[in-house]
Amino acid sequence: MPELPEVEVIRRGLAPPLVGRRIQRVQVGSKRLRLASPPEHLARWLPGRRLERLQRRGKYLVFHLEGGVTLLIHLGMTGRLLLGAPLQREPHVHLVLTLEGGLTLAFQDARRFGQVLVFPPGEPLVLLEHVGRDPFSRRVTPNWLAEIARGRTRPLKNFLLDGRLLAGLGNIYACEVLFAAGLHPETPAGDLNIDDWARVLKETRRILKRAIRQGGTTVNDYLNSHGETGLFQVELMVYGRGGEPCLHCNHLIERLVQAGRSTFFCPTCQRKTDSNL
Repeated sequence: MPELPEVEVIRRGLAPPLVGRRIQRVQVGSKRLRLASPPEHLARWLPGRRLERLQRRGKYLVFHLEGGVTLLIHLGMTGRLLLGAPLQREPHVHLVLTLEGGLTLAFQDARRFGQVLVFPPGEPLVLLEHVGRDPFSRRVTPNWLAEIARGRTRPLKNFLLDGRLLAGLGNIYACEVLFAAGLHPETPAGDLNIDDWARVLKETRRILKRAIRQGGTTVNDYLNSHGETGLFQVELMVYGRGGEPCLHCNHLIERLVQAGRSTFFCPTCQRKTDSNL
């Protein structure tokens, strides 16, 4: 699933050619996505409106159109937004927007877990009400993290993946952040001290910024808006490297399952906090 860096890379690739252009035509595929507005709803509210701003909110792309109309797109597991693709040759295309100048934007999603929703003027963006704070927000501080984690016994890895608290982190980057911070993924979130949270936040921002600069991480399906893969996967320290030697200590990287997802970590470099030893 595309995580914060991949969605941000897509946003940065789409904004320059799209912002300021007017949507002229909407084509909707015959197969349903996990969550989508009815085709007639899209056809009513999108054509004729100019894109004023393109924002990222967690893993959502927020298209702000003139007149107060908002289009939300979530890429789900395998979604892609492609500019100027030869659409008649592309499978699994569920939405095509034709904009001024003949530019096309296609939403392609093989597994159909994506979301395409339009909100008329004044209608609350209810899906975004449950999205947590962005890791780059000034409101995210070590003190804030320590406060919301206070008394929680859930594993640290699961805490970081809770998008209602911290938006945009997924499995890949949570594994990488915990390795960089030297913290075991099973450590109860409430056991971290303020210095631990300062380290987690510092490494989160560093790794996310680096991944954005590298165009994101392509493990399976991710492509940017121009159909290009990311490059950050060559810098992954633990994710997907179960059974391989740690690049720091040479101990074998281990894998465990948490909340149905694979967690990769080094048992030597990543320790539980002192209260758990």
